[in-house]
Amino acid sequence: MATLNEIYKELESIMEDVEAYVEEADNANQASDVAGSIKNPLEKILSALDGIIDDESAGVYEAYEEDEFYEEDESSW
Repeated sequence: MATLNEIYKELESIMEDVEAYVEEADNANQASDVAGSIKNPLEKILSALDGIIDDESAGVYEAYEEDEFYEEDESSW
């Protein structure tokens, strides 16, 4: 399974290709469509992933063992 960093790097590479296309496109309408439909949402995704990765490296997310997180509290029965 891919890590968040690997996903981020792959999306960043796609973003570079999209930006190059938008900048170099001969058809302004097509470039505008690509920017609105692909580039802008991709920027939001990259920004969100960047925040998650920063939080993860800062230790915001507590690491749970699988049994520990999903274990029911038997004392409440």
